Amino acid sequence: MKVMTRKKFLFIPIVLLLVLMLSGFAQAETTNSQPSKETKETKEKWRLGTLSGQVRMFYFMQEDRPNGENFDKTKESFAIGGQLRYETPTIADHFGAVLNGFVAAPLFDDLNRERYAGTGVLDSKNQGYAVLGEAYFKANYAKSVAKIWRQRIETPLVNGNDSRLLPNTFEAYRIESSDIEGLKLQAAWVDKIKNRDSDQFVSMTEAAGVNDKKGGLFMLGGDWQPTEKLKIRVWNYFTPDMDNSLFIEANYSHDISDALETHIRFQAIDQRDVGSSYLGTYTANEAGLLWGVKYSGVTLDVGGTIVDDSADVRYSWGVNPFFNNLMSCGFNRAGEKALYLAAAYDFAKMGINGFTANVKAGFGSTPDSGRNASYDRNEYDLNLLYKFDGYLKGLSFLNRWEYQDADNSMGGSDVAQVRVRLQYDF
Repeated sequence: MKVMTRKKFLFIPIVLLLVLMLSGFAQAETTNSQPSKETKETKEKWRLGTLSGQVRMFYFMQEDRPNGENFDKTKESFAIGGQLRYETPTIADHFGAVLNGFVAAPLFDDLNRERYAGTGVLDSKNQGYAVLGEAYFKANYAKSVAKIWRQRIETPLVNGNDSRLLPNTFEAYRIESSDIEGLKLQAAWVDKIKNRDSDQFVSMTEAAGVNDKKGGLFMLGGDWQPTEKLKIRVWNYFTPDMDNSLFIEANYSHDISDALETHIRFQAIDQRDVGSSYLGTYTANEAGLLWGVKYSGVTLDVGGTIVDDSADVRYSWGVNPFFNNLMSCGFNRAGEKALYLAAAYDFAKMGINGFTANVKAGFGSTPDSGRNASYDRNEYDLNLLYKFDGYLKGLSFLNRWEYQDADNSMGGSDVAQVRVRLQYDF
């Protein structure tokens, strides 16, 4: 299993030493200034900080069938890993720090052969790794906070993509504010990304496919909820000399009755090259509209997306945010039109709390000729999730199944995939 470099190991004790010094200062300040009626539990939390974590076991297997032949296994991983996160007490009401160590380890050599790597669970050779996934200092004032260095980010195009063993994390300098009621604003310079299957932080341009240039991106966005039923997102991502991406989303729901709700979602993205055009000259646009209803634990959705015929829409730094992004297909190829259908059920209505299930289907069609010609593809997914309660609270089980039917005559391969995740949060 790979380990961290000496440089990284030297950094960790330095940060830990600073954390302990700050914690000691917080303890002294608490002793001198806090009223005696404060509970022992609150004092201990203030003095020691907060320790939390996650243990996750993950199995991934995929079989492909090119040209209508027999299915053959192409990817497989079985691993265990997790996170251990420490957050210091708040210093002088405004300052703190977070450390979060990540580790991933293969289980059974026969289920982690190098020839079947590429699952996103372990590294590119189906081996484990350890890395300091988060390490940031923060400063807050009122409802605004600044975070400096390695951190988790969750925005439409820059996000954790946490659908395997460990999430993406980033080296960034970020400010977020919720001082205006109903509005959350963020601005950040994001320099590097650690992909979910790696222990290396690389520049944002490298992660996007620019091999000979290193650069980051500036992102600015806001999530606005003017009413309980309306949510609006507007985000812009500017990568100097590469491209600019603008993403917008609006969600609206309406209660027809106490038991019946309807909802609608609109999403759109515009991408285009800027400056030196590291990835070439291009524009790419995608838009989607979804409508659905909820009734007595049942949710039904129907939607569609369309991509113009200029270029594929890229999602290099996280999961595709469109509603029809399924287990394998994102339906974001140039000229692609897609229909999306989904049904979900919450079994709490039947007395089985914590158990939810959904089925999703996407039907994608692309041009049959021209520079954007590619194979049509349909995907069908089944997702089963159970969250335990009581003495087992924090434990969850997720099982996902996929079948992809592609046009073999145009070079597509049929795909069957299964994922199993056992997770415990503490």
